[in-house]
Amino acid sequence: MRTKLKLSYIVYTLLTLSILFSANNVSALSYQTPVNVSFAFNPTISISISNDLTIPSLTPGTTSNSNEINVNVSTNNAYGYNLYATVGNSTYNNTNLTNSNNNSNTFATISHAANLSSLDTDNTWGYSYSLDNGSTWSNYNGLSLYTTDNPTRLNKTTEPSSDTINFKIAARAGTTQASGEYGNVINFTAITKLAPLTLAESYEAYYNKEGKTKLNGYYLMQDMNKEICENAEVVDSELQVIDNRDNKVYWIAKLKDNHCWMTQNLDLDLISDPQADNYVALTSENTDLTDAASPAYQDGYIVNENDIITWLPEKSTIAYNKLDTWQDNNSHPYSYDYLDINGDSVYPDNDATQQIAGSHGLSGNYYNWSAAIASNDSVNTGVTPSNSICPKSWRLPNIINNDFGNLLVRYGIIETNNSTTYLDGGFNKMGATPLYFVKGGRIASGSMDDLGRYGYGYYWSNANYNANVSYFFSFSLFGSNPQNSNRTKINGWSIRCIAR
Repeated sequence: MRTKLKLSYIVYTLLTLSILFSANNVSALSYQTPVNVSFAFNPTISISISNDLTIPSLTPGTTSNSNEINVNVSTNNAYGYNLYATVGNSTYNNTNLTNSNNNSNTFATISHAANLSSLDTDNTWGYSYSLDNGSTWSNYNGLSLYTTDNPTRLNKTTEPSSDTINFKIAARAGTTQASGEYGNVINFTAITKLAPLTLAESYEAYYNKEGKTKLNGYYLMQDMNKEICENAEVVDSELQVIDNRDNKVYWIAKLKDNHCWMTQNLDLDLISDPQADNYVALTSENTDLTDAASPAYQDGYIVNENDIITWLPEKSTIAYNKLDTWQDNNSHPYSYDYLDINGDSVYPDNDATQQIAGSHGLSGNYYNWSAAIASNDSVNTGVTPSNSICPKSWRLPNIINNDFGNLLVRYGIIETNNSTTYLDGGFNKMGATPLYFVKGGRIASGSMDDLGRYGYGYYWSNANYNANVSYFFSFSLFGSNPQNSNRTKINGWSIRCIAR
């Protein structure tokens, strides 16, 4: 148990020494000498553990929970605390539970188990915790070693608070495991927090820690991770980041649903000729290609001898003056760049508030669903794909999980996450800060429609409905539909990515 807290304030006082001369109307002279004053301000924080974790008797071939313990944390710090957990110490310098008589007999920590019954690998253990007095419990997971720079965070607060976190472990024994007592040490660390970080400050802290450098003066979209997004606690804080596939810059923000979103439509332009100087293949190093094994959309990939996944987007992007080449089928990825006659990005909406928003309001590219899920054939996709055209570390929103609906609820736009009717003022909030959803219309039957001030906005999700239809989010002056599914995959719609 460790505490780490110190807030320092420097106060400058001015000590004035004056020598006055009254003769001959000589002006007064004044000398000022600054005196440094400093002190440490230390908010209090406390942590206590109710008792030890034990599994009284683990039967070979079975899985058992331990007792539940209480981790009590209290602080009067203005910005709350972070509670972390690690495993091990100088005696147990690993994450295993080790036999007290033979160090070679161990229970290895697991990476993930949804529930106790899925803890099905022999001789493994994991932890679970609850923040609501045991009503719901987290998945079982493994803890980081005590020497790590990235300990497991169990709880965080943003204001003075006093909390109880329930904690337990579980283990599964094989029938050939050696008998005896197995043990280790779990460390709980509560640390007071300084002022909450903006998204830009959280990115900066991560870059400083990892020794990363910016690209063209911007943080990379591909470097977004759970640590950056979680540590950004200033709601609606935003910054511009760069997509290293085509070096386009996008606005992103930490929003009220506790996720980090793009607040600007994706505008990725793909070069189809691998011999071109500016050709960039989409790989798992730059694009949201996390699963190469799914037979439903494997045809979109080539795996070379180095096991690098590459999607070759032949003819996937058509120019702004070639809309007549758009193909209404699901067997080819298509995206369309909506530009004006000079090739500049345009607003699909004449509403002045969109233009004040700057680049937030640009229409971006329009993608059919094959392009959206980075596949050469979306017809046979009978499951929700885990891949997308989003940058690495980002994904398409999932309508089954109500990503769009939950977001709109948090901003008072709709009442429930599947509402189709706006609350008062809800429609005006759609295109305003901090969401900036664009009424960009769509491509259907090789032409643009549903544009204009009273038009529609359409956004793909990664949730498959059937061979011809995917779930999507739509809105207009007349209402929103966070779980729409009445249009086909061949349409060209906008994309907003959400951080994984």
